[in-house]
Amino acid sequence: MTRPHALLCLALSVALCSGAAWAQAYKWKDAQGRTHYTDTPPPPDAHSVTEKKLRGNVVDTSGSYAEQEAMRRAPVTLWLGNECNALCESALALMKARAIPYSTQRITTEEQKRAFAERFKLKEARVPAINAGADHLIGFSESAWTALLDRAGYPAKGSAKPQPQAKSVPAPAAAETAGQEAEDTPADDSAEPR
Repeated sequence: MTRPHALLCLALSVALCSGAAWAQAYKWKDAQGRTHYTDTPPPPDAHSVTEKKLRGNVVDTSGSYAEQEAMRRAPVTLWLGNECNALCESALALMKARAIPYSTQRITTEEQKRAFAERFKLKEARVPAINAGADHLIGFSESAWTALLDRAGYPAKGSAKPQPQAKSVPAPAAAETAGQEAEDTPADDSAEPR
């Protein structure tokens, strides 16, 4: 390609890109009263002219392909007690540092505690806990939670914005039994929901 052709292609590319970002649209009526919609200014004798700036399509950059696939295959849920203790704060700090999207389930009632224990085949409900797809952990250990998120395909640094404080939400029915056998962690790594 010769230099003039290359410059022409570059100029056209820039014009197309800038035109896609913002465009003008006109609505107007001709002398016979017919309504027209154009992207060029109407003729001088046009009536009832309205002009609108249109924004072109915007590519969604809210996360890498790997992050979006991990979210689709293994959505993350955090299980927390009624009040956030030191382990809960550490779990939330890890999630904030990883910037991974997740939902929060608060266990606040005896019924929710029983449903949680049945779901994860535990003798008693212990939180914090994390669930990513079919994989879950009971109790907080930064290295174990990091490994779980890595196995699920989440990047070391995601694109999620920090979440507002979660409200209490009922636990799902005990019939939902996806996941591996619950991993028991030492008593000092877990806390009973309050």
